[in-house]
Amino acid sequence: MTTSPDGEVVPFEVRIAEIQERYGPGDVVTRFIRAAEPELRGAVERTEARLVSLR
Repeated sequence: MTTSPDGEVVPFEVRIAEIQERYGPGDVVTRFIRAAEPELRGAVERTEARLVSLR
C-alpha cells in the first residue's frame, strides 16, 4: 500500500487515490478500497512503526 504499480515508494494516500482513479468510481475494487481504507491505513501505520523500532 506504499508502492506504486511502477515500484516507486509513495504515501498511502497517493496509492489509495491511484487505485481509485485506475479502476473508476463504480468498480468493486474502488468500493472495497473505500470500505477497507481505515483497516488498510492501520496496517500500514503499524508496519511502519515496527520497521522504525527495528532500527
